[in-house]
Amino acid sequence: MFSRDLTAKTAKSNSGFLVTGLRAAWSAQSLIVDGDDAMTRLVELEKASRFIESARAEVLAEVDRTGAFRDHGHTTMAGWLRAGISYSAGDAKHHAKVARMVVEFPQISERLQAGTIGVAQVRRLAAAHANKRVTDELPAFVDLLADRAEDMPYEDFNSVMIRWEHYADADGAHRNSERIHEDRDATVHPVGDVVYVDAKVGTAQGAFMLEVFEKYVQAELAQDLADRDAKGLDLYSDLARTAKQRRADAMYAIFASAANGRFAPAEPVVNIVIDAATYETALTALLNDAPLPSLLGSPDSFGSRRCETTAGVAINPFDAIVASMIGQVRRVVMSSPSTVINLGRKSRLFTGSSREAIFLRRRKCIWPGCTALTCEADHRTPWAEGGTTSPDNGDPLCRKHNRYKATAGYTTTIDHTSGISHVYASNFHRLTVI
Repeated sequence: MFSRDLTAKTAKSNSGFLVTGLRAAWSAQSLIVDGDDAMTRLVELEKASRFIESARAEVLAEVDRTGAFRDHGHTTMAGWLRAGISYSAGDAKHHAKVARMVVEFPQISERLQAGTIGVAQVRRLAAAHANKRVTDELPAFVDLLADRAEDMPYEDFNSVMIRWEHYADADGAHRNSERIHEDRDATVHPVGDVVYVDAKVGTAQGAFMLEVFEKYVQAELAQDLADRDAKGLDLYSDLARTAKQRRADAMYAIFASAANGRFAPAEPVVNIVIDAATYETALTALLNDAPLPSLLGSPDSFGSRRCETTAGVAINPFDAIVASMIGQVRRVVMSSPSTVINLGRKSRLFTGSSREAIFLRRRKCIWPGCTALTCEADHRTPWAEGGTTSPDNGDPLCRKHNRYKATAGYTTTIDHTSGISHVYASNFHRLTVI
């Protein structure tokens, strides 16, 4: 924390020294020589930005503690930030939440200062800390969540936080899902020469709709790949349609199929992955007509807690149980250490249940920054080097990164504690932002 014994005079005399020093340091830098140099500079700037964000949070915390903003006619710190520093209302709230969190959890401030976690991750943690329904649960899990923030891209970390909040306030999540279902809506409306299709549904309906939509998208992709192969084009040739165009055509195909009484290209299967402890707790509450208690368990067991579709859509445990009982889903997959799927070296390709097990763990490409959902099952230890065709030796990689991994000498590994897969360059450097 900053020293609290600075006098007002000293503080004023030092006004602007930081900005002046930063400008001087930047001016002293040589010209950027190439793209790699620019990327290195960007990483260093990001580290500096994270340090400044941590420092700002500590200063704001002191402003909040002393209530100094009231001396300037403001009733809240956020109000002073809007007036005194021209923050937007949203930014003012974000900064205020971060400030209050770093005071309670100095280990978060330390990681932010060190640059090992990003500002977006800290803001996400701060949003959970500000949620009074889960605040009391956070201290026991903050170190675990900070570890996840260091190891994951933001999108994956946000999914972890959503799951954590759902388990910390399971009853609140259930009531929220009921409100969303009551507020469901769908429109097909023209605006000028464009027709927009919009829908808002709860996760129970949405999971099924997503599976149907993706089946049609896959069918459109298969058609483009077949057309490319028929023309004798190579693997890296552009396809006839962009991903956006295929998604639009898939949506049209769904409407056309419904109008003609046809079914999807392949019967949709909605898998819900739920661990035994969550299922048992939710079933007991359902039978006793009681609200859902916290489903977090301990930090050690949180990683095994799951109630979601294979696409990562969080499902309320009550909905999962009801859906499994009345047949709205094909099956409920019970994750269990006793379930082992291993084809050894009898098969070179991941097929059937072995392939499914890989995508149950993670749906999208594991390459950092890649969001592709259309993936191949890749051997972590290559088949040619003795790797087995088993789920614990497989990762989802999109076609581009699967080929790039092999040709550029990259390797993949998995952290068996967190279940997170990492990509490493040939020099054993892990591919992360920082």
